[in-house]
Amino acid sequence: MKFTFFSFLLVLSTCSQALAARAIVMMKDASAFQRTLNTRGTWSQSLPGKIEKSLPQLHTFIVDTENPADIERLKSAPGVAYVEKEYFHPAPPRVSEGAVLANIDVVTPGSPWGIEAVKAPQAWSKSNKGDGIRVLVLDSGMNASHPSLAPNFERGRNFTGEDGIYDFYDRTGHGTHVGGTIAAAEDGNGFSGVAPKAKLLAAKVCVDSGCSNTAIVAGISWGIDQGVDVMNLSLGSSGGSPAEKAALLRADQAGITVVAATGNYGINEVFFPASAPSVIAVGAVDKNLNHAVFSQYGPEVSVVAPGVQIVSTIPVGSGRSSTVTLAEATGPQTLKAYHFKGTAVPYTEQTRAVVDCGLGDPADFAGKDVKDKHVLVTLNRVTPIEDQIRNAMRAGATSVIVANDRPGLIETRLFEKDNVLFAVGFFVEQAVGEKIRALVKTSPETLVSLKSELTSYKETFGTSMATPHVAGVAALVKAANKKLKPSEVKALLMKTATPMPPNEDNRYGSGLVNAEAAVEAALEIK
Repeated sequence: MKFTFFSFLLVLSTCSQALAARAIVMMKDASAFQRTLNTRGTWSQSLPGKIEKSLPQLHTFIVDTENPADIERLKSAPGVAYVEKEYFHPAPPRVSEGAVLANIDVVTPGSPWGIEAVKAPQAWSKSNKGDGIRVLVLDSGMNASHPSLAPNFERGRNFTGEDGIYDFYDRTGHGTHVGGTIAAAEDGNGFSGVAPKAKLLAAKVCVDSGCSNTAIVAGISWGIDQGVDVMNLSLGSSGGSPAEKAALLRADQAGITVVAATGNYGINEVFFPASAPSVIAVGAVDKNLNHAVFSQYGPEVSVVAPGVQIVSTIPVGSGRSSTVTLAEATGPQTLKAYHFKGTAVPYTEQTRAVVDCGLGDPADFAGKDVKDKHVLVTLNRVTPIEDQIRNAMRAGATSVIVANDRPGLIETRLFEKDNVLFAVGFFVEQAVGEKIRALVKTSPETLVSLKSELTSYKETFGTSMATPHVAGVAALVKAANKKLKPSEVKALLMKTATPMPPNEDNRYGSGLVNAEAAVEAALEIK
């Protein structure tokens, strides 16, 4: 998964068979599992394959074979209940437009609006901020050394079959973002997770090709072994496999509250595992507490939580915050911008005059001196952005500001690596472009500065971002009353949620999750 956010979302649509001959083999009962475990040598002699991992909690094995056809032969092995091939759930298309549906790297995060919206601070005094509760994030891994996560990070494992079991580093940023919303430690600037004293564990179950059923099942089994209190799954698909369903059932029986995302296609269908009866299914709302356009809905939705413009942690130094500063008569004005991946990065501030070059077509540069100046062009949706930048480079420019032709931003990764194009490329909102154009028209010598800096926080969107708000609230509830069963936690969160009428097609479930009311209610249950 590339960190372009929507692969950042990890919410998945369909299942496709992986190329690897890997399988989940569930035994009929504990005795069949134990007999097989005791005769591993016999297993490997009678059938090709190797037991990669045994999952005692689920009476299950993860088996590697050299040939996918051998999986069929596993089905006839003594004591086997069923065999399930490894499948990967592919990442969905990226949501590309909208002023708030953008991925913006942040230098100083401040207090996240979502933490306040779910009334987490009001619940902290009676829940000790989640102290004593352990939350497992099944995702793309986690940056355990991040300064906002390190105080609360406990341990992690990699179940993807790639790299080593202890290499759970997050290479996409998704799992790290989720973990920060759940339990980032408080800092001096107001930033924190919903449960800032809860402990975090990471099960890496997702790689570039998606999240496999074998990894998810193994991760859930590990969480059961570890005795965690809450599991967060900001992933899903249109249908779960038998092994995944069995694993979720066992987690519920073990007293673990499981929280999952409904999905990001904006359709009337709740994806699995959120659709499973024991799981708390979470949809998303925006800053105005309106249903987020991408948030999937349906009868299974339990509650909603903030899922737009959510600021949280990403792997240290993996983000890039970019700004455009206008030298106005009343003083400098600094505005957000988006750096086009694949263009040069201005880590040193570049301050120049600006030349308006229309739509960035070759004719728009005729007779204009753009050397040592920023070029301003408007997105025209006919000429590709990279060609607009190339046209500016051919005219002698080394920095280009592309303004949107309508409200909002579009996240665009022109290339996988920086400096494919030697010119700097920035994207700004329509209003910013119009402002620059007006300034240049009245005062051609107006100076504009472009700058980028590395960051460790990001603002993004999705039901993946809403789900950890609810996982954090579940941690606060469990801290207030650890005797509560998963079904009781789910019922309590739904009962105490703030209703969000009108609720057409159950888009809001029982409403916006309310940590303050939930913790109060948990304390009343004996």
